[in-house]
Amino acid sequence: MGIITNLTRMWLTRSAKPFIFKNEYDQELPFAECDGLGLYVHIPFCKSICHFCPYCKVKYEKEQCDRYIDALIREIHLVGSQREGRKTATSLYFGGGTPALVADCLKEIIDALQEHFIITEGIGVELHPDNVTPSVLRILKNAGVTKISIGIQSFQEKFQSILGREQVDMASLQAALSEVPFETVSMDFIFALPTQTFADLKADIDTAFLMGANHVAIYPFIDFTFTSSNVRTMPKKKNGCFWMKSPVIAWRKDMTAVPSGHSPVKKKQSIPP
Repeated sequence: MGIITNLTRMWLTRSAKPFIFKNEYDQELPFAECDGLGLYVHIPFCKSICHFCPYCKVKYEKEQCDRYIDALIREIHLVGSQREGRKTATSLYFGGGTPALVADCLKEIIDALQEHFIITEGIGVELHPDNVTPSVLRILKNAGVTKISIGIQSFQEKFQSILGREQVDMASLQAALSEVPFETVSMDFIFALPTQTFADLKADIDTAFLMGANHVAIYPFIDFTFTSSNVRTMPKKKNGCFWMKSPVIAWRKDMTAVPSGHSPVKKKQSIPP
C-alpha cells in the first residue's frame, strides 16, 4: 500500500494499527435503532473486469453466482428475523459488480427483504449500458425497481478507449429508455480523465439528458493503488479544468442547461470558474 493510502487510513481511523481481515463474521447486525436506514445489496459479478474499478467483484460464473444468491437470501432472513415486525428503510439499492446478471433473481431477493423491511422511497439498480434493453428493463420494473443508474462513464470514444470500455449504442439505449420508463433514470460519468476539459464533460451531460436521463452524477477519476489501472490521474489544474479530490457530484453554474421537459439537476457543489 502507498504512503498516501496509509496516511489516509491512519487519519480516518485515528490509529496507526493496520487493517486486519479475519475469517470471522458477526453473528448479529444491530440495526433496530437506526434512523433513516437504507439497504444496499452487492452483486459482485461482472462479464468483464474494468481495470479502473476499485469495488469488490469477480468474473461471472453461473454456479458461483447461484450459490451467492442462495447465501444472500439466507442471510437476509437471518438478519431480518433478529427483530419482530418490519423495520422501515428509506431505500434499497443494488450495486456491483453487475446486478443485471441476476435480473431474474432480483424479485426473489426483493421479496425476501420486504418480509422484514418496509421500503418507503423506492428501489434502485445499477446498470451497465449493455444491460439497458427492453427485456431487462421490464424484468426490473416487474420486480418493483423504480430507479436505475447507468454507468456510462463517457459517451466519447476517446475516453471510452482510455477506460477500456466499448462504445455505447446510443440509439438502442435511447429506444429502450423510451419504451420502458422509470421514475429516475440516472447516468454516471467520470471526470478528470487525461486531456478532458469542461467542454467534454458538458457534452456528455447534454447527451445524457437527450438520451432520457433526468439525473446525472459525476465522479472524479481516482487512481486506486490496488487496481490494475495504468491511467494516470489528471493534475489538479490542466487546460483550465479545476477538479476536486473528493468524490462528489459537482457542477458549474453555467455548465449545462436542462432541455425542456426534463427535471432540473440539483447542484450539490459548484466549481470555481
